[in-house]
Order: sequence, then C-alpha cells, then structure tokens
Amino acid sequence: MSRPIWTNTDTNRYMPAQVFDFDAPLPERLYWDASFLVHATYPGGRYHQLCRAFLGKLSTVEQTLSYVSTLALDETVFTLIQLKLAEDYPEHGFWEMYHENPETIQPHLGELRALVERLSRDPRIQIVGQSSDSMLTALDYMDDYSILPRDALHLTVMARYGIACIVTTDSDFLLVNDLMIYTCNPRILAR
Repeated sequence: MSRPIWTNTDTNRYMPAQVFDFDAPLPERLYWDASFLVHATYPGGRYHQLCRAFLGKLSTVEQTLSYVSTLALDETVFTLIQLKLAEDYPEHGFWEMYHENPETIQPHLGELRALVERLSRDPRIQIVGQSSDSMLTALDYMDDYSILPRDALHLTVMARYGIACIVTTDSDFLLVNDLMIYTCNPRILAR
C-alpha cells in the first residue's frame, strides 16, 4: 500500500482538519464513522435528531456517494447492542449481563440485521473493507497523530478508497491534517 493520504512529516506543508457543519455543501465522497451512524440510529443519542436529519439529507442527494466500512458497521452494531442492553438491564453492566446470559442480545439482532441490510441495499452507500496491510498503515497514522487503533483503521480505509471527508461526532479526528470533517458536535465546530 502506498503512503497514506495524511502524513505528518512536514507540518508546515499540511493544513489542520477542516470542519463543516451539516448545512455545508456536501462532498462527492463521504466516509461514515461509527459515531455518526450510532447517533443517527439510536434515539437516545445526544446528537440523534441532527444526525438522523443529516442521514435523511444524504439519502436524497445524488451527488454524494457514502462509504461505510465493515469496521464502522462492527463498531455500530456492538455499540447499539451495549446501549440496548443498558436499557433492558439498567441495574447490570453490559459485560456482566452478556457473560451471565449471552442470549440477552437475541431480541435486538433482527433490528441490527435490518439496519445493515438497509445500508447494504442503498445504491448511494458502498460497504468497504480493509486490506491485509491495513494495520501496518494504521500504525503509521497512530505514530503520526497519536490516535487510537480504531480511528487509525478508519483513516486507512479512507486512504484506500481516496476519501478525504468523514462524518463523525468524534473529536479525535481533529488531529489529522487535511481531513475534512462533517459534524454536529458543538465542541468540534467551536474549535
């Protein structure tokens, strides 16, 4: 794999991440971080209304092709399971409930499967994956920006598909030079 799109080797040459709100003109290609997808689909999320509206906007525009990685889907499904079990069993922790009775996730799998199937069928969304050397490239990003492995893997997938724009509520991506971030998170917008 070639060197990632975002390098931190000459800080004078690179611009910090650019931040756009949900009313900004949409890019041609947009990568969805799991944080956006969780907020868009989980009614109890802090940014649910704004992310849900942006998801609706993306479903109606023809000029923007969205990309969702299998990594983002994994994170989304896992987080939604945790949130739903926290609602079902507020007096117990997720791992405690799951280890005690793994079948507690069963009532939610149909809804999660429907979400993934809906995304997979949408012609404006491409489901993409990692390559065999993704972790090595992710380690480069971790070294360059001191970001955590999952975020670095998202950057790796974006680089693989030539995507420079991400929709997220995660402020950790602010550390990445030249990245274009679409968000509704006021802390990111205020930076």
